[in-house]
Amino acid sequence: MAISVKVTSDHKIQLPDAVIKKMNLSINDEIVIEVEDNKLVLTKKEVNQTDSYSGSPKKVWNNADAEEYLKDEGNSGDNSGY
Repeated sequence: MAISVKVTSDHKIQLPDAVIKKMNLSINDEIVIEVEDNKLVLTKKEVNQTDSYSGSPKKVWNNADAEEYLKDEGNSGDNSGY
């Protein structure tokens, strides 16, 4: 697929709807831009699942105290294999 777009006066380009649909892009998706042999290569940045768990433990554990969280985790599920 080859589609021509123009660079605006504030150095922006607009991705055509066909590209948005083909790449399954959504609002706030990140795109990685690489320059290779005088060509722009745009790639949808894949979401790193571990990024959603970074930060404060209370954020990860839904504001629970760490001891309480681990106690609850220990009481859930099948532990018969241990």
